[in-house]
Amino acid sequence: MRTLRKPLHIALCAALGVAFAGAPAFARQGEPPWSLAHQAKAATRALPIVEVGTIDPAHRRAEADAKQSSGAPSKRLATADNIDVSIASARDGTWTLLPDGSRLWRVRLRVAGATDLRFGFARLALPDGATLYVIGADGYYQGPYTAADAGDGTFHSSVVPGDTATIELRVPVGTAASDEIEITRVGAGFRDLFKRTEDTGPGTSGACNVNVVCPLGDPYPNEIRAVAYYEYDDDDEHATFLCTGTLLADVPHDRRNFFLTAAHCVSSATEAASMVVYWNYQSTQCNSLSEPAGGFFDDDQHGASLRATRADADFALVELSQAPQSSWHVYYAGWDASGTVPTGTIGIHHPSGDAKKITAGPSPGTMDNCIGTGGSSTNTHWETGPYTQGTTEGGSSGSALFVEAGNGGGHDRLVIGQLSGGFAACSLSSPALPNNETDCYGKFASDWSGSSSSTRLRDWLDPAATGALTASGVDSQVSTPSGEPGHSQHETPPRVPIP
Repeated sequence: MRTLRKPLHIALCAALGVAFAGAPAFARQGEPPWSLAHQAKAATRALPIVEVGTIDPAHRRAEADAKQSSGAPSKRLATADNIDVSIASARDGTWTLLPDGSRLWRVRLRVAGATDLRFGFARLALPDGATLYVIGADGYYQGPYTAADAGDGTFHSSVVPGDTATIELRVPVGTAASDEIEITRVGAGFRDLFKRTEDTGPGTSGACNVNVVCPLGDPYPNEIRAVAYYEYDDDDEHATFLCTGTLLADVPHDRRNFFLTAAHCVSSATEAASMVVYWNYQSTQCNSLSEPAGGFFDDDQHGASLRATRADADFALVELSQAPQSSWHVYYAGWDASGTVPTGTIGIHHPSGDAKKITAGPSPGTMDNCIGTGGSSTNTHWETGPYTQGTTEGGSSGSALFVEAGNGGGHDRLVIGQLSGGFAACSLSSPALPNNETDCYGKFASDWSGSSSSTRLRDWLDPAATGALTASGVDSQVSTPSGEPGHSQHETPPRVPIP
């Protein structure tokens, strides 16, 4: 067993150069909401603002960062404070009859000082043909959302910029509408994920971090596509946090949407249900932050069900509520539960909520739980580092540890763990380099076995109990599984019902 070394200081490096201006585009910018398509008419129906609260972003960031850095830190990232509200379409906001006979409901909410907003709906029961939008600052909107987006009747929205947002519902002609919506939570952001005014968000991870499009990422084109970042609501903190997770293959390669992350991020059914997952958030250039044509946050999905979790190994396995869309071209990563020690490791993650990065480290050691979440269990974690390229930061928690390419023995590019935390960061040298500290990752081999199906991976990833301890990855659109790049056979991925 090895012990994590304590740093002389914990600091982030200067940001990468950013070839990016303005707010990034999100996935659901389809047909615009009525109020933006008819701005002159909407202006005559001006909405009163419902004041929800206030927030001091700089103060809250400082508080969250101080709490995060105490002790051996985890590497999740607090992004917003959650404020309880009760806003229902049956009693609040304004209903308007439109010329075509459809009906429009709108309500405008503000949290003074918030950098961005997201919303929790305890009820979203939309009739066929109804559309929901969330409209933030600068005419930026999310939507349309429909009945298909809230299978269980609840919903958590993607984030929009600014401290004021309008919720807009349009109901088609001939459809009764009285109780479709109840908003019970507003997430008041203090990280400025759109990078409109603050020095946070895209491009602000330490300067020693490495974009996945750089040469270090060249051997891992599939594995990069398996990794996503997500926001979720923490049950105890009453706040929104950001972590990273990885889509996993199972032994039968049936493409069930299993997503691995850390238990200190998600450990309850309500936390899993609140997840908003963002795919393909990565730069198109190595040495700068360059936005792809569709936008950094072009591919988002909502909700998950908790399948298994255990604190000592610090893992959580959730099943996403929908399959990622085929056009997103995601990958189901392979894994290794044997506990075999690799010659080197690769991490793929979202430090500081930044575009996807890649990190390289030497052969890992074995250690006990390192962030105090799992009692006295022994040998449950890998110790990684010091890193040779890149590092991890807040927001990286839950991200997968992969065996490096060229390791041999059939283990190349397979997932062997998920990030718990540690002291690794960028140094303050110029040019910035990884510091001389280490991180710890819960071992996939420790995740594999537990006292019941709710505390182990094997029941979910090897449902026929074949005894397999490894599985190769499979593309979302490839008929034959492979852990290697270059396959191009296509088929429509099956939609597997969630039991």
